[in-house]
Amino acid sequence: MTRLKVAFVASGGAVRGLAHLGVLKACEELGILPEIYVGTSSGAIVCATYGQDIPLDVLLDAYRLPWRRRHRGPRLFPSSFIGLPTPGELLDPGHLASGIFSAARLERYLSRFLPINDFRKLPNPVFVTAVDIDTGERVVFGPGYEETTPVSQAVAASCCVPGIFRPFRIGDRYFVNGEVARTLSADVAIAAGADVVIISNVYKPEQTREGRRSLARRGPFPVLRQSLSVLLTEKERQGVELYGRLHPQVTFLDIAPELGPFSYLNRFAVRGLVLRGYRQALRVLAEAKEKGVFERTSKLSSPLN
Repeated sequence: MTRLKVAFVASGGAVRGLAHLGVLKACEELGILPEIYVGTSSGAIVCATYGQDIPLDVLLDAYRLPWRRRHRGPRLFPSSFIGLPTPGELLDPGHLASGIFSAARLERYLSRFLPINDFRKLPNPVFVTAVDIDTGERVVFGPGYEETTPVSQAVAASCCVPGIFRPFRIGDRYFVNGEVARTLSADVAIAAGADVVIISNVYKPEQTREGRRSLARRGPFPVLRQSLSVLLTEKERQGVELYGRLHPQVTFLDIAPELGPFSYLNRFAVRGLVLRGYRQALRVLAEAKEKGVFERTSKLSSPLN
Protein backbone atom coordinates (compact mmCIF):
# COMPACT_ATOMS: atom_id res chain seq x y z
CA MET A 1 0.00 0.00 0.00
CA THR A 2 1.28 3.47 -0.84
CA ARG A 3 0.46 6.54 1.18
CA LEU A 4 -1.45 9.38 -0.39
CA LYS A 5 -0.13 12.93 -0.51
CA VAL A 6 -1.56 14.91 2.41
CA ALA A 7 -2.02 18.69 2.59
CA PHE A 8 -2.60 20.83 5.66
CA VAL A 9 -4.76 23.91 5.04
CA ALA A 10 -5.11 26.39 7.91
CA SER A 11 -7.49 29.30 8.40
CA GLY A 12 -6.69 32.57 10.13
CA GLY A 13 -8.20 33.50 13.47
CA ALA A 14 -5.57 35.58 15.30
CA VAL A 15 -4.70 33.91 18.64
CA ARG A 16 -7.31 31.23 17.96
CA GLY A 17 -4.96 30.02 15.23
CA LEU A 18 -2.90 28.36 17.97
CA ALA A 19 -5.45 25.54 17.73
CA HIS A 20 -3.70 24.62 14.46
CA LEU A 21 -0.73 23.47 16.55
CA GLY A 22 -3.03 21.05 18.36
CA VAL A 23 -4.20 19.66 15.02
CA LEU A 24 -0.59 19.15 13.93
CA LYS A 25 0.18 17.42 17.24
CA ALA A 26 -2.60 14.93 16.53
CA CYS A 27 -1.17 14.41 13.03
CA GLU A 28 2.23 13.59 14.49
CA GLU A 29 0.84 11.14 17.05
CA LEU A 30 -1.10 9.29 14.36
CA GLY A 31 1.86 9.21 11.96
CA ILE A 32 0.15 11.48 9.42
CA LEU A 33 2.76 13.68 7.77
CA PRO A 34 1.47 16.52 5.59
CA GLU A 35 3.66 17.32 2.58
CA ILE A 36 1.86 20.49 1.43
CA TYR A 37 1.01 23.52 3.58
CA VAL A 38 -1.45 26.30 2.74
CA GLY A 39 -2.31 29.08 5.17
CA THR A 40 -3.61 32.58 5.57
CA SER A 41 -3.12 35.03 8.46
CA SER A 42 -2.29 33.08 11.65
CA GLY A 43 -2.54 29.90 9.58
CA ALA A 44 0.18 31.32 7.34
CA ILE A 45 2.47 31.74 10.36
CA VAL A 46 1.91 28.12 11.38
CA CYS A 47 2.48 26.81 7.85
CA ALA A 48 5.56 28.96 7.25
CA THR A 49 7.21 27.65 10.43
CA TYR A 50 6.10 24.04 10.80
CA GLY A 51 6.19 23.65 7.02
CA GLN A 52 9.93 24.25 7.03
CA ASP A 53 10.46 21.58 9.68
CA ILE A 54 10.67 23.74 12.79
CA PRO A 55 9.71 21.11 15.43
CA LEU A 56 6.26 21.41 16.92
CA ASP A 57 7.66 21.39 20.46
CA VAL A 58 9.80 24.43 19.58
CA LEU A 59 6.72 26.31 18.37
CA LEU A 60 4.73 25.36 21.47
CA ASP A 61 7.63 26.25 23.74
CA ALA A 62 7.15 29.94 22.99
CA TYR A 63 3.92 29.90 24.99
CA ARG A 64 5.13 27.99 28.04
CA LEU A 65 5.98 29.73 31.29
CA PRO A 66 9.52 31.16 31.14
CA TRP A 67 10.95 28.67 33.65
CA ARG A 68 9.48 25.72 31.71
CA ARG A 69 10.92 26.59 28.31
CA ARG A 70 13.43 24.22 26.74
CA HIS A 71 14.20 25.86 23.40
CA ARG A 72 15.44 29.14 21.97
CA GLY A 73 12.76 29.30 19.34
CA PRO A 74 10.41 32.01 18.04
CA ARG A 75 8.44 34.05 20.56
CA LEU A 76 5.44 35.68 18.91
CA PHE A 77 3.66 38.04 21.29
CA PRO A 78 1.05 40.77 20.62
CA SER A 79 3.90 43.30 20.59
CA SER A 80 5.40 41.40 17.64
CA PHE A 81 2.42 42.45 15.53
CA ILE A 82 2.06 46.07 16.60
CA GLY A 83 4.56 48.27 14.85
CA LEU A 84 5.00 52.01 14.67
CA PRO A 85 4.64 53.75 11.31
CA THR A 86 7.56 53.33 8.95
CA PRO A 87 9.22 56.44 7.45
CA GLY A 88 7.49 55.73 4.16
CA GLU A 89 4.10 55.57 5.85
CA LEU A 90 4.69 58.86 7.64
CA LEU A 91 5.22 60.48 4.25
CA ASP A 92 2.02 58.97 2.90
CA PRO A 93 -0.91 60.23 5.04
CA GLY A 94 -3.49 58.30 3.04
CA HIS A 95 -1.75 54.98 3.65
CA LEU A 96 -1.10 55.92 7.28
CA ALA A 97 -4.82 56.44 7.84
CA SER A 98 -5.78 53.12 6.21
CA GLY A 99 -5.20 51.13 9.41
CA ILE A 100 -4.20 51.43 13.04
CA PHE A 101 -0.99 49.39 13.02
CA SER A 102 1.84 48.49 10.66
CA ALA A 103 2.80 44.86 9.93
CA ALA A 104 6.37 45.93 9.21
CA ARG A 105 7.48 44.91 12.71
CA LEU A 106 6.09 41.41 12.23
CA GLU A 107 7.89 41.13 8.89
CA ARG A 108 11.21 42.17 10.43
CA TYR A 109 10.81 39.66 13.24
CA LEU A 110 9.96 36.83 10.85
CA SER A 111 12.88 37.65 8.58
CA ARG A 112 15.24 37.31 11.55
CA PHE A 113 14.08 34.01 13.03
CA LEU A 114 12.85 32.00 10.01
CA PRO A 115 15.64 29.54 9.13
CA ILE A 116 14.67 29.79 5.45
CA ASN A 117 13.06 32.91 4.02
CA ASP A 118 12.78 31.74 0.41
CA PHE A 119 9.77 29.73 -0.79
CA ARG A 120 11.93 28.03 -3.42
CA LYS A 121 14.29 26.58 -0.81
CA LEU A 122 11.76 25.23 1.69
CA PRO A 123 11.79 21.45 2.29
CA ASN A 124 8.01 21.29 1.74
CA PRO A 125 5.75 23.27 -0.61
CA VAL A 126 4.35 26.15 1.46
CA PHE A 127 1.70 28.53 0.10
CA VAL A 128 0.48 31.77 1.68
CA THR A 129 -2.53 33.75 0.45
CA ALA A 130 -3.29 37.46 0.55
CA VAL A 131 -5.50 39.88 -1.36
CA ASP A 132 -4.33 42.70 -3.62
CA ILE A 133 -6.37 45.59 -2.25
CA ASP A 134 -6.37 47.45 -5.60
CA THR A 135 -7.63 44.58 -7.74
CA GLY A 136 -9.55 42.54 -5.18
CA GLU A 137 -7.81 39.41 -6.42
CA ARG A 138 -6.46 36.64 -4.27
CA VAL A 139 -2.69 36.33 -4.61
CA VAL A 140 -0.82 33.13 -3.80
CA PHE A 141 2.77 33.26 -2.62
CA GLY A 142 4.73 30.05 -3.00
CA PRO A 143 6.33 27.72 -5.54
CA GLY A 144 4.82 28.16 -8.98
CA TYR A 145 3.09 31.42 -7.99
CA GLU A 146 4.67 34.54 -6.47
CA GLU A 147 7.68 32.52 -5.38
CA THR A 148 10.38 35.21 -5.34
CA THR A 149 8.71 37.17 -2.54
CA PRO A 150 10.38 36.46 0.83
CA VAL A 151 8.31 34.24 3.11
CA SER A 152 8.37 36.90 5.84
CA GLN A 153 6.81 39.50 3.54
CA ALA A 154 4.12 37.13 2.29
CA VAL A 155 3.12 36.16 5.84
CA ALA A 156 3.04 39.79 6.99
CA ALA A 157 0.80 40.68 4.05
CA SER A 158 -1.50 37.76 4.80
CA CYS A 159 -1.90 38.91 8.43
CA CYS A 160 -3.11 42.44 7.59
CA VAL A 161 -6.70 42.44 8.81
CA PRO A 162 -8.35 45.46 7.12
CA GLY A 163 -8.85 48.43 9.41
CA ILE A 164 -6.54 47.03 12.09
CA PHE A 165 -3.40 46.81 9.96
CA ARG A 166 -2.46 49.04 7.08
CA PRO A 167 -2.20 47.16 3.76
CA PHE A 168 1.31 45.72 3.49
CA ARG A 169 3.40 46.95 0.61
CA ILE A 170 5.39 44.52 -1.53
CA GLY A 171 6.97 46.26 -4.48
CA ASP A 172 4.30 48.52 -5.96
CA ARG A 173 1.36 46.48 -4.64
CA TYR A 174 -0.55 46.57 -1.35
CA PHE A 175 -1.99 43.49 0.31
CA VAL A 176 -4.48 42.60 3.04
CA ASN A 177 -5.59 39.42 4.79
CA GLY A 178 -6.19 36.48 2.44
CA GLU A 179 -9.52 35.63 4.08
CA VAL A 180 -11.06 38.72 2.55
CA ALA A 181 -11.31 36.62 -0.62
CA ARG A 182 -11.49 33.05 0.73
CA THR A 183 -11.60 31.56 4.20
CA LEU A 184 -9.49 28.66 3.00
CA SER A 185 -7.57 28.00 -0.22
CA ALA A 186 -7.94 24.25 -0.52
CA ASP A 187 -7.81 24.61 -4.29
CA VAL A 188 -4.12 25.55 -3.98
CA ALA A 189 -3.46 22.27 -2.16
CA ILE A 190 -5.35 20.33 -4.85
CA ALA A 191 -3.34 22.02 -7.59
CA ALA A 192 -0.16 21.03 -5.74
CA GLY A 193 -1.16 17.37 -5.99
CA ALA A 194 -2.89 16.66 -2.67
CA ASP A 195 -4.99 13.50 -2.41
CA VAL A 196 -6.15 14.23 1.15
CA VAL A 197 -6.72 17.77 2.43
CA ILE A 198 -6.77 18.30 6.19
CA ILE A 199 -8.66 21.52 6.85
CA SER A 200 -8.02 23.23 10.19
CA ASN A 201 -10.74 25.83 10.69
CA VAL A 202 -11.05 27.81 13.94
CA TYR A 203 -14.28 29.64 13.09
CA LYS A 204 -16.88 27.11 14.21
CA PRO A 205 -19.78 29.14 15.69
CA GLU A 206 -20.43 28.84 19.41
CA GLN A 207 -23.46 26.74 20.38
CA THR A 208 -25.22 28.36 23.33
CA ARG A 209 -26.48 25.59 25.56
CA GLU A 210 -30.01 25.58 26.90
CA GLY A 211 -30.31 27.58 30.07
CA ARG A 212 -27.27 29.76 29.38
CA ARG A 213 -27.50 33.47 28.78
CA SER A 214 -27.91 34.42 25.13
CA LEU A 215 -24.92 35.85 23.28
CA ALA A 216 -27.10 38.87 22.57
CA ARG A 217 -27.02 39.65 26.28
CA ARG A 218 -23.23 39.45 26.71
CA GLY A 219 -22.27 42.69 25.02
CA PRO A 220 -21.04 43.62 21.53
CA PHE A 221 -17.87 41.54 21.30
CA PRO A 222 -19.44 38.07 21.65
CA VAL A 223 -22.03 39.07 19.03
CA LEU A 224 -19.34 40.29 16.64
CA ARG A 225 -17.23 37.17 17.25
CA GLN A 226 -20.18 34.89 16.60
CA SER A 227 -21.24 36.79 13.48
CA LEU A 228 -17.72 36.58 12.06
CA SER A 229 -17.59 32.85 12.82
CA VAL A 230 -20.92 32.22 11.09
CA LEU A 231 -19.86 34.20 8.01
CA LEU A 232 -16.45 32.56 7.60
CA THR A 233 -17.68 29.06 8.39
CA GLU A 234 -20.39 29.37 5.76
CA LYS A 235 -17.82 30.53 3.21
CA GLU A 236 -15.66 27.54 4.11
CA ARG A 237 -18.56 25.08 3.87
CA GLN A 238 -19.57 26.30 0.43
CA GLY A 239 -15.97 26.19 -0.75
CA VAL A 240 -15.38 22.62 0.45
CA GLU A 241 -18.66 21.45 -1.10
CA LEU A 242 -17.65 23.00 -4.41
CA TYR A 243 -14.17 21.46 -4.32
CA GLY A 244 -15.70 18.10 -3.42
CA ARG A 245 -17.90 18.21 -6.54
CA LEU A 246 -15.09 19.39 -8.80
CA HIS A 247 -12.50 16.96 -7.41
CA PRO A 248 -14.31 13.79 -6.28
CA GLN A 249 -11.00 11.94 -6.11
CA VAL A 250 -9.80 14.17 -3.27
CA THR A 251 -10.77 13.56 0.36
CA PHE A 252 -11.44 16.55 2.62
CA LEU A 253 -11.15 16.17 6.39
CA ASP A 254 -12.75 19.17 8.07
CA ILE A 255 -11.44 19.77 11.60
CA ALA A 256 -13.34 22.56 13.35
CA PRO A 257 -12.92 22.50 17.15
CA GLU A 258 -15.43 24.25 19.37
CA LEU A 259 -13.61 27.47 20.37
CA GLY A 260 -16.68 29.57 21.11
CA PRO A 261 -15.67 31.00 24.50
CA PHE A 262 -12.13 31.88 23.43
CA SER A 263 -11.31 35.41 22.31
CA TYR A 264 -9.32 36.14 19.16
CA LEU A 265 -6.83 38.13 21.23
CA ASN A 266 -6.38 36.18 24.48
CA ARG A 267 -2.89 34.64 24.24
CA PHE A 268 -3.20 33.34 27.80
CA ALA A 269 -5.71 30.74 26.56
CA VAL A 270 -2.99 28.86 24.66
CA ARG A 271 -3.36 25.57 26.52
CA GLY A 272 -7.12 25.43 26.01
CA LEU A 273 -6.86 26.32 22.32
CA VAL A 274 -4.17 23.73 21.59
CA LEU A 275 -6.02 21.02 23.53
CA ARG A 276 -9.31 21.65 21.75
CA GLY A 277 -7.63 21.55 18.36
CA TYR A 278 -5.78 18.37 19.35
CA ARG A 279 -8.83 16.52 20.67
CA GLN A 280 -11.04 17.34 17.70
CA ALA A 281 -8.29 16.42 15.24
CA LEU A 282 -7.58 13.16 17.06
CA ARG A 283 -11.23 12.11 16.68
CA VAL A 284 -11.51 13.03 13.01
CA LEU A 285 -8.10 11.77 11.91
CA ALA A 286 -8.22 8.51 13.89
CA GLU A 287 -11.57 7.67 12.30
CA ALA A 288 -10.23 8.53 8.86
CA LYS A 289 -7.09 6.47 9.38
CA GLU A 290 -9.13 3.49 10.56
CA LYS A 291 -11.12 3.70 7.32
CA GLY A 292 -7.92 3.71 5.28
CA VAL A 293 -8.34 7.25 3.97
CA PHE A 294 -4.58 7.80 3.84
CA GLU A 295 -3.84 4.65 1.82
CA ARG A 296 -4.18 4.41 -1.93
CA THR A 297 -6.41 1.34 -1.83
CA SER A 298 -9.10 3.14 0.19
CA LYS A 299 -9.49 6.59 -1.29
CA LEU A 300 -12.89 8.11 -0.55
CA SER A 301 -14.89 9.86 -3.21
CA SER A 302 -16.56 12.45 -1.00
CA PRO A 303 -15.65 14.70 1.94
CA LEU A 304 -15.52 13.11 5.37
CA ASN A 305 -16.85 15.40 8.12
